[in-house]
Amino acid sequence: MSLGEVVEESASRAQQRLAFGLSAVLLAAAAALTPYASTPLPELSHISGMYGAAVAMINLATFWLLVSAPAQTRAHSAIAAAYLFAGLMAVLHVLTFPGAVLQSQPVLGSPHAVSWLFIVWRAGFALFVGWAAWRGEVATSRSPVDGSWPVVLAVLATVLAAVASQYTDAAAITLAGGRQLFSTFSIYGSYAAGAIAVLAVALIWRRGLYRRSIFVWLVFVMTAEAAGVWLSTFSGGRYTIAWYGARIEGVLVSAVMLLVLAQHFRRLQHRLANSVDALRYRTERLQAEILRRERLEAQLAQAEKLKAVGQLGASLAHDLNNILQVITGRLSILQRRVGAAADADVEVIRRNVRKAEVLTRQLTSLSGRRHFLAQSVDMIAALQGTAEAARLLLDAHHKLLLEVPDELPPLTLDALEFEVAVTNLVTNARDAMPDGGMVTIRAFLRARAASPTLVVEVSDTGVGIRPEIREHIFEPFFSTKEPGKGTGLGLAQVAAFTGKSHGRVELRSVMGEGTTVALAFSLAPGAMSPTAGPSSTGGVVHTATLAAGDVVLLVDDNDDVREASAQLLEAGGFVVMAARSAREALAFINDGFTPHVVISDIVMPGGMHGVELVRQIRQRHPQVKSVLVTGHSDVAEGARREGVAVIPKPYDMQTLLRALG
Repeated sequence: MSLGEVVEESASRAQQRLAFGLSAVLLAAAAALTPYASTPLPELSHISGMYGAAVAMINLATFWLLVSAPAQTRAHSAIAAAYLFAGLMAVLHVLTFPGAVLQSQPVLGSPHAVSWLFIVWRAGFALFVGWAAWRGEVATSRSPVDGSWPVVLAVLATVLAAVASQYTDAAAITLAGGRQLFSTFSIYGSYAAGAIAVLAVALIWRRGLYRRSIFVWLVFVMTAEAAGVWLSTFSGGRYTIAWYGARIEGVLVSAVMLLVLAQHFRRLQHRLANSVDALRYRTERLQAEILRRERLEAQLAQAEKLKAVGQLGASLAHDLNNILQVITGRLSILQRRVGAAADADVEVIRRNVRKAEVLTRQLTSLSGRRHFLAQSVDMIAALQGTAEAARLLLDAHHKLLLEVPDELPPLTLDALEFEVAVTNLVTNARDAMPDGGMVTIRAFLRARAASPTLVVEVSDTGVGIRPEIREHIFEPFFSTKEPGKGTGLGLAQVAAFTGKSHGRVELRSVMGEGTTVALAFSLAPGAMSPTAGPSSTGGVVHTATLAAGDVVLLVDDNDDVREASAQLLEAGGFVVMAARSAREALAFINDGFTPHVVISDIVMPGGMHGVELVRQIRQRHPQVKSVLVTGHSDVAEGARREGVAVIPKPYDMQTLLRALG
């Protein structure tokens, strides 16, 4: 509710009972005081000055509260004008009462002016209240009205009264026996002012406005005005019990409306405080929702970024790994031809090929384009193979120590992803020790009654991780390395792989002392006993043993890859028949050619991929063994589930022979 609605605020039953009860008490008190009304008291002229000043301040404060409303009805404006008029007339009363300011004389006008000004004051206030009651019908529109002209009228009336007081000297007071008695003019004028107050009350009652809070209290104010004016006039003159009582009553009654407005303000303040609390709560919820949306938008942007990376990685992985395969194959041939003289250079090339291979796997893994292949992995063999490959990434200033117990239970996870995760941790450990140091790969069992755990730790003695960035280090693309020295994908791959493997990542880091990242994998009940699980390196599934002289059908659409792979196989003692596409390979089979093994790329042009080729050859010749090679393919996981050996590009001779052997 706004302040402008105070005139239309409904009165409660309690307010009505209190206002009407006080009116009855006031009338009863006036009746009881009537026999003593004319009892003279000492003449204290300054009492009128105190009375007028107090009433002026109260009425002007009431006017200011009323007129400050942003929207006012006509009744509202009339009530505000009534209190402005009363306040200004109270000031004029002080200035015209003899002895109120100056000793024994008024500041303005004649000694008689104050009496008829008092009558104008009381009558004018009652007329403004009656005007408010006449205009107090329930508004049909909430639009504000022009409430300035009643205020202007109140000011003009006061100015005219002040001017008239300078030129009017009608006898209002007579002296008898040293007492100041009212003249006939004063008596009947005061009674007329009291009658106007009674008419204002009757009008309020007639129009049913007593149901509104402010008019209920105006009934009390007008009743007090009428009783006070009548009783004071009935006393016959100044400085009587009734005359002093009327001044006391005037101060108290003037304060009533100010108290009503103060109570109204108190309710408004309470409602405003509740609104502020509700607004603060809604603001906090809105801010939380904004933050949630921002996080979702950031996640969406991250997902879009990963999707774009995945699409880019998918399109590049095949071509990039083909290039790496050519380099790897030619490197093996070159090493066979040149011998030990090229070992150092070959080692450098292999190390960088390994880096490129790990990066390609990170891109395809994080983009979600690579399917997670969980299988039982011999952890000792996997850790030894990973450590051997990781050493290729270290220089002479960095050493790698592998601490593995003699027995470890197997784990069900993706062996290739595990190798990439540990390699990423080793790479980060190396970069955290720019001046060299020791990287330690440690595996152990953490035996707990509720959840036995196999833990793989990678530790370094480097600079440590700053506390403020620890919560961000596993986010994709977050990196503290210099541009060109890090992708921000390594630890994200570690977190993604560990989560898919139903494990958790544990981080311990001390600035200046080093960092330990632990991969903790929960073991299934009964898995604590070490068993000889199948060795799984890079997802390789072993096939039947082949001998030198066996015939291999090699299928690859890339001429360089096909040629390099053929030379590798021929160097291993195999007879190679090469085909550029799956359809060309099927043509050989249809012509009666039956190889011992088929080695085929998965992604090839011509409408038939390597998996479909292997399926058709198996239907015709179930005894023919198959190995699929891929740089990246979504169908590779399905081939593995069908029992076909799948090895990733780039592969060397040892990896190929393990798949064939």
